[in-house]
Amino acid sequence: MTIESGTPRQYAERWGSGEPPARPMPPVAVLTGPRTASAGEAVAIAFRERPGTRTFGEPAVGVPTADAPYPLPDGALVVLTTAREADRTGRVHHGPLRPDVEVERARDSDRVPATATDWLAAHDRCRSP
Repeated sequence: MTIESGTPRQYAERWGSGEPPARPMPPVAVLTGPRTASAGEAVAIAFRERPGTRTFGEPAVGVPTADAPYPLPDGALVVLTTAREADRTGRVHHGPLRPDVEVERARDSDRVPATATDWLAAHDRCRSP
């Protein structure tokens, strides 16, 4: 995707120019867990190797793939993996995506978001001016 003036090129006429972020390159905390799969893993992988980014939680499921359905002549449907996800360095990911900071979820606990929030709060770029 190409970005022009803060807006994806394909939406430039509809959306207009985007406003620059108030704080460029803010820190980003990505949360993962045992229900993070497929497209969720693709999002987490998209942030891999980005400066100022950390992942928190538990390992993801381990299916960072793109799948496509193919109908068969007898009416059955087979879903085949057609692509694997790669991060910004080109590294292709296989199996469970492990977070940078592993935080076990306790029943009825907010430990994962709390840990990520504490990490974010330690950055000047996350504080109000």
